Amino acid sequence: MKTIPMKKMINCIAVSSVLSFTAFQTMAAMDQQPTHDSKNPPKMLHDNHENLTDSQVIKVLSTANNGEIKQAKTALPKLKMDETRKYAQLMINEHSANEKKGQALASRLKLTPQVSNLSTSLQNDSDKMVNKLTHSSAADKDYMMTQVEVHRKVLMTIDKQLIPNAKNSELKNMLIQTRTAVTKHLQMAEQLVKKMK
Repeated sequence: MKTIPMKKMINCIAVSSVLSFTAFQTMAAMDQQPTHDSKNPPKMLHDNHENLTDSQVIKVLSTANNGEIKQAKTALPKLKMDETRKYAQLMINEHSANEKKGQALASRLKLTPQVSNLSTSLQNDSDKMVNKLTHSSAADKDYMMTQVEVHRKVLMTIDKQLIPNAKNSELKNMLIQTRTAVTKHLQMAEQLVKKMK
């Protein structure tokens, strides 16, 4: 049996290590890329980063505002607790004001709201919540639970999608202000849910 010189052996090990590492990195990168075919269209997850234009960002914001307003208006006639009724009315008032602000900004910046996977996904979520609230027999608890869920989702959407994608500084500032309000709404909703347990 022929002996392999030590230097040659070290070189072989080094080369095979580099090749293994490169192959591992390539496989990891391929795992992260979504693979889809016509039977399995890509699902829009809120964690996936979709490149949004300012027109799409403003549409997502509008979808979130209108969803909140509709959920509150659906729940309000069925709510029995004073605190949940006040919360629903606050959602109608504050999200209506934010929607008007968003429309005025879109008009000033000449942005025509455009639908994206994200706005469609938020719309579908809101429609499901409205349907649930319409048929709810425990409206106060169901409404407040949906408010925790929706505000968490909107907060994550603002942080991971809207603020990073917004190009216009005025739009970015509005999103930061909206984020503060959404955080406050979420904390209020979480406190009310705790009281119900």
